Amino acid sequence: MIKKELEQTTVKRGIKRGRDSGERETQKNDGKMTVTSTRKKQKLLNGVGKKTDKGLTFEEQEKKYDDELPAKYRKFRPKGYRLNVPPTDRPVRVYADGVFDLFHLGHMRQLEQCKKAFPNVQLIVGIPNDKETHSRKGLTVLTDKQRYETVRHCKWVDEVVENAPWIITMDFVKKHHIDYCAHDDIPYVADGIEDIYKPMKKAGMFVATQRTEGISTSDIITKIIRDYDKYLMRNFARGATRKELNVSWLKKNELDLKKQVGEFRKSWRNYNDSIKYKSKDLYTLVREALRKNTHRARNISKGNAPIDKFALKYNANGLSRTSSHRSLLDNLKDWVGIDPSRNKNMDDYDVFLDDSEATPDPESGDEKIPTLTVRRKRRPSMTRHSRISPRKRMGLRKMAREGRI
Repeated sequence: MIKKELEQTTVKRGIKRGRDSGERETQKNDGKMTVTSTRKKQKLLNGVGKKTDKGLTFEEQEKKYDDELPAKYRKFRPKGYRLNVPPTDRPVRVYADGVFDLFHLGHMRQLEQCKKAFPNVQLIVGIPNDKETHSRKGLTVLTDKQRYETVRHCKWVDEVVENAPWIITMDFVKKHHIDYCAHDDIPYVADGIEDIYKPMKKAGMFVATQRTEGISTSDIITKIIRDYDKYLMRNFARGATRKELNVSWLKKNELDLKKQVGEFRKSWRNYNDSIKYKSKDLYTLVREALRKNTHRARNISKGNAPIDKFALKYNANGLSRTSSHRSLLDNLKDWVGIDPSRNKNMDDYDVFLDDSEATPDPESGDEKIPTLTVRRKRRPSMTRHSRISPRKRMGLRKMAREGRI
């Protein structure tokens, strides 16, 4: 009855399921591809919601099987089947099979679960050869010898069985003294068999492991194919030749052009970023300087700075306490000690501001008062070379009348 229900779900196209992948399973049936989702297949094969042979419902039978096991082993029991209690007087031999192509984290975690399922586990891993794998699953990246050696170097593995059978038989189990066979609980279809692990499950010798979501050999290969050009450019940069990568001359030139365009974009982006950062750094420096000066100006009390003293005492617009309405120039002359009645022409003086020998202001403590020096300009002496001839003077006057100077 269950098999009949499984055969009713048919579509024209399907996806092949790898032995150690998480994809859906397919099989040919009268010219069509039968695709059964793993979730629906698990429900049908386990008979959820139906009566068992002993008159118990599926939930009642599951509870009964769980009660027979210690709590720490219940997570390894397959749905709908018993799990034998492991022996305690000898090592527990657990067998796990798979292709293990491109050995990755998902494989490692599966083998770790097998190793830690029971105390004192001796883990045996079976790997089929290339001929068996290519005929049933497809082309592999690594050869069988490479896959054997890769798994053999995993710290959880105690023994590797080379040329392992694709379908496990009870004779194979007895030959290798296997106590349990470990795999995920999803039924695996091969050669028209609904589940090749069903004999092990019925015998209570099946340990159900959990998959690592998000990683599989198919996912890795898909990622490489998706970024095919990037990996080609990577290998060319490492010194691989066109013949080694099986790439045409046209494809090689296309990749070279892409590489040059990418390098130009990268250099242009770096150039723009450097300009942006330099302008940003300049802006930061100016901003910090302004902040620092503003902070210093706020800390100086009113009237302590020299310019404040001058502005308070010699205000030119009459807004200060004094009633002085003199010009700013007169106030400056008064401030530097020049008597305007005696020195009426300020053009005869030079004003020098010297802050090299400035002394700290005793009032502010951190400000320095520069030294202001006023000197009378020297009048040029009328030497022989500085005199203007009458003829030249007449020429200058003529040019002035004509407006040329």
